[in-house]
Amino acid sequence: MIKAFNAILAGMVLAMPVTSHAIDIYAFARGGVAYTQIKDTEATNPFLLPTDPDYGTSPTNGSNGIVGEDNSDDASTGALGLGFVFNRNFRLELEGSMQQASDYQIDLQIGTMVGGGPFNFLLVGTGYNNISIESEVYMLKAYYDMPINKHVAPYFMAGAGYARNKASGVQTFSANPNWNEKWENNTNNEMAWTVGVGVSYLFSKHLALDLGVEHRNLGDWELKNLPATGDESFKGKLESTNVLMGLRYHF
Repeated sequence: MIKAFNAILAGMVLAMPVTSHAIDIYAFARGGVAYTQIKDTEATNPFLLPTDPDYGTSPTNGSNGIVGEDNSDDASTGALGLGFVFNRNFRLELEGSMQQASDYQIDLQIGTMVGGGPFNFLLVGTGYNNISIESEVYMLKAYYDMPINKHVAPYFMAGAGYARNKASGVQTFSANPNWNEKWENNTNNEMAWTVGVGVSYLFSKHLALDLGVEHRNLGDWELKNLPATGDESFKGKLESTNVLMGLRYHF
């Protein structure tokens, strides 16, 4: 992953336009809201039905598929970084951002064998999985500015980098009010990319206000282990659409 990120970084640097002017450096801070969504969710460890040839010889705890999914939420997000202006149309940013935890619920049909001896019977219910995912995101972003006058400049933006998606969760069970089990936390380091549009307002040669919208693809997330059973897992993809406002200070 690091090699791929370095290759992207080198490619974007080599693509910088040649300029005879000194590079203008600025610092920025921005924040806003991220409308997040998880996609392509998969649950592993299918529940063995009594008609399965392995029934009775394999563990019967598990999921028989997703029966309900609340897969979108919103969260606050903020970013800090440095920018480099090469000419009136082109600039680059190095950005680090934090996207606070978004909460999702994924419901599974779950079965387990209860009782003992010849009195075993199958108990089926719904497993409610409350999952939270937060992300640290590090990007190299390229901007193409289109000044209308000395104050207003719409822009297009594209960037690439990587995301650290940290997933956690708790499972409860409709058929057992005492079941309240915590998933083992897991972090995925993923390639990420973003595209966006916005507009800048330049108050002076030193200060500018940015307002923009960007779509981020943050790669995969995963929960690998529910310690109480040891054989369940989730995985999926994470995306967000961010509405951001920020200030730039040009040195």
